[in-house]
Amino acid sequence: SAIVKQYTVYLATIFLIIVTPGPSALLVIQHSAMFGAKKCLYNALGSICASFILIVISLAGIAFFLNDIWMNVLSILGAILLIYVGVSGFKNIEINSVGSYEHTSFALFKESFFTGISNPKDIIFFITLLPQFINQSVSYFVSATSLTVGWVIVDFSIMMGYAIIANIIAKKMNQSAINKVRKASGFLIIILGLTLFIKNINYLIGL
Repeated sequence: SAIVKQYTVYLATIFLIIVTPGPSALLVIQHSAMFGAKKCLYNALGSICASFILIVISLAGIAFFLNDIWMNVLSILGAILLIYVGVSGFKNIEINSVGSYEHTSFALFKESFFTGISNPKDIIFFITLLPQFINQSVSYFVSATSLTVGWVIVDFSIMMGYAIIANIIAKKMNQSAINKVRKASGFLIIILGLTLFIKNINYLIGL
């Protein structure tokens, strides 16, 4: 159905966004190499708690923009931001730039939480990305809840995936491979962003 197709596109989009190694993923990789994959459960929990808070704030704000034109304007901004995120993926990163941290469970949770919650770009990203996946054939609450649950599950799964992989490879994590993943994901995100941008521009032109 159309709902399933739209939700599948949403999951694929956020998968590409989250799997592209950023500050939160680098923390997980570094901590896993130093303290083990189990400890990174607290990293993952910190990351999804930050995302959950930002998504709830974003969706509460989006509720005021349910007019078709405003939704499309936000969707266009989201598409532009996706393209920006994709282009940023082509910039190489240093895996060791995250430094070293305390290894208590709370310290790992706190570090990941503040890494996620303190980035103002994240809430802008949610506000502009999520509108294009709000399904108006169901209630706003149901649609918003499904988007939130989807993000939390994908975010947690990818963070723990990075933790397990990093723990297996330990401190010999191949930085070149990390940057190749960033570039490949970045390219696909650019394609998604361009597709969504063209779709929403065509809709506005047709009004």
